[in-house]
Amino acid sequence: MNQAAVVPLRTLLAYGGPTFGLSFALFFVQFYFLKFATDVLLLPPAWMGWLFAAAKLYDALSNPLVGSASDRTRSRIGRRAPYLFAALPVFVASFAMLWDPPAALARGALAAWVACGLVLFYTAFALYAVPHAALGAELSSDSHQRTRLFGARQIGFTVGMMLAFAAMDAAMNAHDPRAAAVRVALPSIVVAAAVLAIPALFVRAPVTDGAKGGTSVLRALADVWRNRPARLLLIVYGVEAVGTGSIGVMAPYVTEYWLGRPDLVGVLPAAYVIAGIVSIPLWVVLSRRFGKRETWLVSMSLAAASFAGLFRFGGTIGATIGFLVLAGLAMGAGSVLASSILADLIDLDERATGERKEGVYSAAMGFVLKLGTSLATAASGLVLAAVGFAPNAEQSPESLLGIRVLFAGFPCIGFLLGALLFTRFSLTPRLQSPISSVT
Repeated sequence: MNQAAVVPLRTLLAYGGPTFGLSFALFFVQFYFLKFATDVLLLPPAWMGWLFAAAKLYDALSNPLVGSASDRTRSRIGRRAPYLFAALPVFVASFAMLWDPPAALARGALAAWVACGLVLFYTAFALYAVPHAALGAELSSDSHQRTRLFGARQIGFTVGMMLAFAAMDAAMNAHDPRAAAVRVALPSIVVAAAVLAIPALFVRAPVTDGAKGGTSVLRALADVWRNRPARLLLIVYGVEAVGTGSIGVMAPYVTEYWLGRPDLVGVLPAAYVIAGIVSIPLWVVLSRRFGKRETWLVSMSLAAASFAGLFRFGGTIGATIGFLVLAGLAMGAGSVLASSILADLIDLDERATGERKEGVYSAAMGFVLKLGTSLATAASGLVLAAVGFAPNAEQSPESLLGIRVLFAGFPCIGFLLGALLFTRFSLTPRLQSPISSVT
């Protein structure tokens, strides 16, 4: 296949579709496990905030190692597939550890068990997510085709988010939430692992013209930092991640304690996620017409306005759903366009260094995303503790304000800062040629 040719639908489906299994596992842990741990396992929220932050920081630091290793790997099934396969059994084992811990463990031992489960889970996530993102950057050298590839990936990823919220709804509102979490988690992770084997089995990147990966992780990371457009892109992506990292974590708290409707824990996020899925093809078309930079700036502005409205006027079901739909429409653009622009900037790096480092660049994006979300998750636990959150009880006005700030205020600020920074990102109006159009 000519790398500049239109990527066929079967490749889009085989590459992007299975990511719903990856995101289901990620978001079921990221969005529900904090509440499960505080309200069901009865671990202190401050403990869990720090445990999550430490596990995600470990995940972020491990990403460059995985990315660099996959760049330098040579095997008959490609650079990325061995890592995709290796991640799957670790996913299944760690997921079972988190949702089905031994009932007899004392609180300290239970915290240690959870910490081990989180580290293993994020190890598996790094082993899969970084090489998979790098594979997407390899599948075409055409800027718009890359946007289509990452659009397909984001659609699959967003479907998984919606499934995670549905699973969270079922577990959270069950008569026995602990037993329900086990019934949901264990069969789901087995299915997810089977689906995630599809890209490793059926998607192969074209052979590049002798380009090789970076010779060392530190040198490769230095090359990423010297790539000024990439550096600014990663900073913007990280700032947004700090803002949005608490949205999913706080959703169960919002539905139960702010809205008083725990039965809506799946409905509200579904409005956000479905709007995101529907909007992705539109953002792909708009980015081709108006340019990736301009399109992403518009989406950031829409997201900031939506979360500002949610903070000010949320509290009723109708208003909350309305603002979440608007925020979801904006959400569809960010990950698609950031990943597509980054893939183009990898070509710029190749021109300067003679190396193909999709793994390291994908890892750098994963690093800033996870660093941002780890900070947001730690802040969530600490803010909840500071405002006097009491599990399974009526909340004080201070506690409710803390929940609102985490759920809507943080994202609003993150998108505003991201948009201001991204105005400094210099691209031609239409990024079609990944080398010649970067200034």
